[in-house]
Order: sequence, then C-alpha cells, then structure tokens
Amino acid sequence: MSILSRSAIRSSARVARVNAVQSRGMHFENVVGKTMPFSVKSKPMTGLKIAAFAVTGFGLPFVAAAHHIAKSSGSA
Repeated sequence: MSILSRSAIRSSARVARVNAVQSRGMHFENVVGKTMPFSVKSKPMTGLKIAAFAVTGFGLPFVAAAHHIAKSSGSA
C-alpha cells in the first residue's frame, strides 16, 4: 500500500468521525409533518406559502433589475 493511499484512507476516516460527532448534537423528530419550518396540515395554506416563497425568490432579481434600470435613467 502506498503512502498516498494510506493518507487518503486516514483522512476519509477522520472526516467520517468528525461528521458523526457533529450530527449527534442535532435533535429533531423525524415524523411526517414535523420536518418543515411551517405547518403542513392545511393543503391550501401550504400551497400558498410555497407559492409565495417561489414567487418572491424568482421575482426579486427582476424587481432589483427594474429598480437599477429606473435609477440609472434618472426617472426615479
């Protein structure tokens, strides 16, 4: 076994140990409906929240670009 392969094995084992230690400090219940940061009991409200999140995330760059274009033309 070469030196390079031994060091790679050692470093991967070290990373595995570090990741295992870090994940122990986190606790959450892995139950349906409890892993999201909002309630998913009402389907219409869940759909509304997801749509608002997607529209905000997708539309914000366009709003920022329009603002910069308006600002640079001096009409704002």
